[in-house]
Amino acid sequence: MNSKIYRAKSMSEAVAGLRQDLGTDAVILETRTSRRRGFWGWLGATVVEVHAATAEEVRASRSGQAAEVTTEPVTPQVDLGDDATPCDPPALEWTPPDDPPDRDATRRMARAMLERLESDAAREPKPGPVQADAVRGELDELRDLVGQVLKRQKMQLPADAIPDGLPEAMVRWYVDLISNEVSGELAAKVVHAVCHELGGQLDDTNRVRERVIHHLSAYIPISKSPLPDRVTDTPLVIALVGPTGVGKTTTTAKIAASCRFHRGARVALVTCDTYRVAAVAQLRTYAEILGMPLHVADRPEQMADLLERLRDVDIVIIDTPGRSQRDEGRLDELGRFLDAAQPDQVHLVLSGTAGEQVLLKEAEAFLPLGVDRIVLTKLDEAVSFGMLVEVLSRIGRELSFVTTGQEVPADIEPASGDVLANMVLRGPAIGNTIRSFRT
Repeated sequence: MNSKIYRAKSMSEAVAGLRQDLGTDAVILETRTSRRRGFWGWLGATVVEVHAATAEEVRASRSGQAAEVTTEPVTPQVDLGDDATPCDPPALEWTPPDDPPDRDATRRMARAMLERLESDAAREPKPGPVQADAVRGELDELRDLVGQVLKRQKMQLPADAIPDGLPEAMVRWYVDLISNEVSGELAAKVVHAVCHELGGQLDDTNRVRERVIHHLSAYIPISKSPLPDRVTDTPLVIALVGPTGVGKTTTTAKIAASCRFHRGARVALVTCDTYRVAAVAQLRTYAEILGMPLHVADRPEQMADLLERLRDVDIVIIDTPGRSQRDEGRLDELGRFLDAAQPDQVHLVLSGTAGEQVLLKEAEAFLPLGVDRIVLTKLDEAVSFGMLVEVLSRIGRELSFVTTGQEVPADIEPASGDVLANMVLRGPAIGNTIRSFRT
């Protein structure tokens, strides 16, 4: 695919340049910031890099129709310099880039597999297709059986802990679920639902797995529209609340960037977090890079007047100070800010690395503030996804977004129940990020 990298002092200048070069329907593939070295290493400037391609080339690449796409060995890079003229960003489609493969590890694995195959082939005659399929089937069954035994031993799970009437073919799925911290009650509901749906047709492992994921995801409330379209003349007002240290400010910037560059919306940022010394400075840096205004509300009384001055924008995103679930006084003060703002949506930001009881206590403290959405952060650091399913099911609020790292805006995406359920079954040993499970 013929793509280009555009460098400029700000995101708006980069987008203006790529729009003039590639057209208004250009697709942003990746964004990042870097620092250009200055004179003798001093006075360096921050540079925004945008990796983009035309919509036609992206569609051709996805559909496999490469006839009209010119493949270049090196991605062209365009430095817009200091003369780039900023303009309103177009409504661009966002396609998250795939993670680069570990080529050295892949080559080592391939060499080891090749040596093993050559050694086996030298000692034994090559089996026919029928024999090979039979051996693979036996090995799969043996691996599953050993896996079940090891999981039962690790969890000290007695035989009578298996739900009554559960077919032997479904025991492994029940053990998989509870070994990844899905409660026994929920795991039993899922496997019994699969048994009822498929009847005795449980030999197809892929089919059973698909239905287990489907029924498990049914217990994860997912928002069909994380950020609805603006339907009135007033801005869509979104507030992010949550405990300290969960990444609210970074998440605010990610959502703002997504709205600005992927939906073409006019976005304004508002922060009430004047308690942390670096909070306003951090969000101001993001606002400057993204080319959007930032306003500070020190008191609840300022919020209504501030929102009135922002009536000409499409979306207002409010970053609030982190609050301990035990600090009732600070929570009441946060409630006064929200009462003054009257947001259309309140997203509770929770860390995927926290324990189950901590998450439930935090949700219990913040839900009275009008929370109607949940954002899960730091899933790249999470060690238990089954517990998160339990927590979301018990909180009962729709999951809107998940974040998987610090990159803005790359490491955020709309929530998917099937993807999260798939992560429960695979477990953290294979990969911790949503990207690792994207199909």
